[in-house]
This record gives sequence, C-alpha cells and structure tokens, in this order.
Amino acid sequence: MKHALLLFFLIAFSMIHTHGYSQEWQSVVMLETRTGFTSNTYLNPVLPEWDRDGNSGYMMFTPIGQMLMSYDQFSADFTLGGVYKPFFDDRDSWSGLFGMASGRYRATNKLSLGMETGGSRFNTYLDRKLFWIQPAVIWSPSIFTQLRFRAGSSFMTLSSAEFEENGDDENSAQQQGTSRFDSYTIDLETWLDFRWQFRTSLYGNLDAPFSDLGIRGSADYRVNPTLQWNFVAGIERFRYQVTIDGGGGGGPPPRPRPDREEILDEADLILRAGTGLTWRVHQNISLNVQADLMRYTSSGTEESLGDYQISGGVRFSLFPDLGNRGKAKVEWRQNDSQTVILNLSYSGEGRLYILGNFNNWEQPGEQLTRQSGNRYAVRLDLATGVYEYKILLIEGDEQRWIDFSNETYTVPDGFGGENGLIFIE
Repeated sequence: MKHALLLFFLIAFSMIHTHGYSQEWQSVVMLETRTGFTSNTYLNPVLPEWDRDGNSGYMMFTPIGQMLMSYDQFSADFTLGGVYKPFFDDRDSWSGLFGMASGRYRATNKLSLGMETGGSRFNTYLDRKLFWIQPAVIWSPSIFTQLRFRAGSSFMTLSSAEFEENGDDENSAQQQGTSRFDSYTIDLETWLDFRWQFRTSLYGNLDAPFSDLGIRGSADYRVNPTLQWNFVAGIERFRYQVTIDGGGGGGPPPRPRPDREEILDEADLILRAGTGLTWRVHQNISLNVQADLMRYTSSGTEESLGDYQISGGVRFSLFPDLGNRGKAKVEWRQNDSQTVILNLSYSGEGRLYILGNFNNWEQPGEQLTRQSGNRYAVRLDLATGVYEYKILLIEGDEQRWIDFSNETYTVPDGFGGENGLIFIE
C-alpha cells in the first residue's frame, strides 16, 4: 500500500514537471481558531474521540494549507494541516497532523475517475495513526449536481499514551495493533437554487454493508452574500452480537446450560443534529458560531446518554498568487444609475456567458462579445443593489464555470467554488 501511495505522488509530480507551462494553480492558507464548551469530545469534527469524563471548555487552533492544480482533463489537490486543542480542565492538550492528496481524470463531460489517499496522526488519550486510500467515481449530470462513490481501505494503529508514558512496555504492546477497515461512501450534492444547497452521505462497512451504517445530511442557506446558515443531522448505527446463557432450571441456583445459549443482535445508535451561522466580515475573515446535540442509545446496555457542544470562532484565509492563467479577470464600469459594462480578460476558447441573481440564474445567461484578443464585454441594466454572478463557458457539448482571478472580488458559493460580487450604487 505504501508503494501505491509513492507511485501516486511520483506520477503527479512527473506531470507537473512535464507540463508545468500550461497548468493552472490555486492555493489557500487558512488558520481557524475556535473556543467552546462540550460534554463529549466525540462532537469535535477534527478529533472525534469518545470522552465523557467531564464537561469542559476548550480552545482549538487549526492551520490548513491547500493547493489545487489542473491540466486539461487532469486535476489534483494537496492538503496539509494540523490541530492543537488545549482544555480548560486538568486534561492534557490534544494535537495532531493530517495530510491528503487526490487526483481526478475527467473521462467524459459527466464522468470522472479519481484516487484519494491520506494519513494522520493524533495524540489524545490514545496515540492514533491512520492511513487510507480509495478510488472514486464522480458523476455530474449537471453543473449543479454531483454524485460521488468512494470505496477503499483504512489502516489504523492505536496505542495507549498512558502506558507509554509510564514505561509499561508490556501493556503498551498489548494495546498496539493495526486494524484494517474496508468502507464505502456515497455522496450527493445539489443546488435547488443559488441560495439552497443540500448534501447527503451514506457510509458503511464493506464487510457488512447493511449492519454498520451512517447517514448524514446537511442544508446550507445563503441569507445574503456575506451570511450563511447551515443545518446538519445524522444517524450512525453499530451492530454487534451478544451470547448469553439461557440458565439452568430445576430450582436455584441456576446452572449454565450450553444447549440453551442464545445469540442476540444488539445495536448502538448515535443521533446528531446541529446548526450554525457563518458571517464573512471581510474577503479574508469569517466569523462563525455552532451548536450541536447528540443522543446515544444502546439496546445491549439500555443506556441513553445526551451530549452537547457550543462553540464560536474566526477563520483567516490567504490566497497566494500562483498565476491566473485560464481565469477570468473581471472589471466593472458604471455609466449611469442602471447601465453597467463588464469587461473581462480570459485566455481560452469557447463562448462566455454571465448569469446571476439579476436574471434568477437562468442559463445560459447574457453572452459576452469578444472585443479584441482576450477581451470580452457585455452591457447590463441593473438597479441599485448587490449582485452575485458566475461566468459560464460553453465549448461544444461541454459546460463549466470559469474561475475568477485573485483580483476579482468574490464570495464562496457553498459548492466548493466562488461567485463574483458587484455593488451597484
């Protein structure tokens, strides 16, 4: 498996060296700081370890760097990050590192094939090492909908930090061991319009596809260009078997009767729900608050436990300039109170269209006229207000959004991309 990962990176970097002159690069560096209060650290999205030892406040610092590269029908992205989480009680701080890489090849206009891999090491009350690799198939029936199927293997090694710190090599060796998990995930993302986005995921164990299951759904609503509300809910089920003795008979005390042993199917259920708000106060700064609830029930032990988490934080984002080749540089000019002219620089083929909330996002939108060289223009009649827009490229049977240059003012579209933003006075 390590050789497969090495081969993946060698192929990716060999393509970078061979075709570097025609690639498109994007990058982002983020630092998220968060503080909150939780009754169970399993609610942490980065370090989900089950720990109900006490209600505790915490802080969390998460630096993340991401780089994306595309060349013709091939694209790849690389992510590296870390996390540091000190608690406000007497527990030791948690920390960890993680990295991910993925490559994708667009076989047709609607079908893409890919490979994803990554690894992490987290130090909590356990020392957990994880490596995973999985192929992926992505079907995009439209630019507003995507269905993704992934299946592969994860390899996890756990050891007790407590035994290692005390020098108890025997118990530490007993605690260590590498486990393999074969899992699958089916993701669906779609936009009903440019305010509502829905995501849903179904995931489970390939060895028992219908025993251990998880279902997660989320809805994002764009209140305005800078404010976004989200809601998420999910359920996880873990099934297992328990062997019990049927008892003796003939009066007390009961004696075991092997012929009366019973095997019972039991299950643990985890129900989760949460909601939050994200406010983009600046192109590089976002504020957010989040509240989560969880209910754990077990048919085997008849336990029923409730937990919660509430937190708030700030995210700082930087976008290093790695070149704007193949991106759209947009300039707006307002002639009077209603007429505006868009001038666009784009080095590529095909027809360009602009659409946004000024035309209810109806495709294909207003076509841009080529002026000279790589310059395009269109005249629009817009009333006073704030508008979001996208640039659509149509080349033959292919349709795709054009990325904006770093000089263009944008806001996240909630779908992994960006919308342009214009203010009409």
